[in-house]
Amino acid sequence: MNYAVVLAGGKGKRFGSGNISKQFVELTGIPMIVYSLLTAEKNTNIHEICVVVAEKEEKNIRRWAEKYNITKLKYFAHPGKERQQSVYSGLKAIAANARDTVMIMTSVCPFVSQETMNKHYEMIVSYDASITVVKATDAITFSNDGERVNRTLQKKKLYLQQGPQLYRYGILMMGHKVYMEDEEYRKMDVTEDSELVLNIGVECCMVKGDRFCIKITYPEDLAIAESLHPLFEEKERKYYDAQHHS
Repeated sequence: MNYAVVLAGGKGKRFGSGNISKQFVELTGIPMIVYSLLTAEKNTNIHEICVVVAEKEEKNIRRWAEKYNITKLKYFAHPGKERQQSVYSGLKAIAANARDTVMIMTSVCPFVSQETMNKHYEMIVSYDASITVVKATDAITFSNDGERVNRTLQKKKLYLQQGPQLYRYGILMMGHKVYMEDEEYRKMDVTEDSELVLNIGVECCMVKGDRFCIKITYPEDLAIAESLHPLFEEKERKYYDAQHHS
């Protein structure tokens, strides 16, 4: 079985949308989270979906699932204070076996392509973990205090991580459990599942994504996404046509 866990528990304070979390703000007239749910629904590899969301929002998610014909939604889980806790909550909610796969998706990256999703399922044959990346186009500066430069990393070997990520269920669960059971390790600010699986010695491969997959963090990102939407839809139509006429 292949599962998708969609993270939708964030508050989105940087977005500044008042009492509405950014994943529920409308993009082209559709709640943003619905894009992620539809992406998982349309992908032929994914069998069941779990949404990690505050209990008070479950009713809305169910309503949208019915409205947009999202039939694969089977589970709900409640978010934790940190991202790691939210992912772990989703992992515990699904009825997966060790060799099953779980795709970690976010509800604020509305334009994940089916091509990228399918590449992950091709790679899972050879690797137990994979993440989506794009090549860095700028140098990245590292600073301990946010004021002074400690190191500037050149872009030649740098990649920016996107969503989604795909893991064997047993591998990802082990990574989370090792993290939670190690008091010293827990002091580290771990924000990505790839760090957890790398820590237990599992190879993680990179799937090349595309520039459409932007993360909605600030209000201006929503305006960019509105502009990108018709171009992304056209790209998806061409991919669908190529897959079904080849």
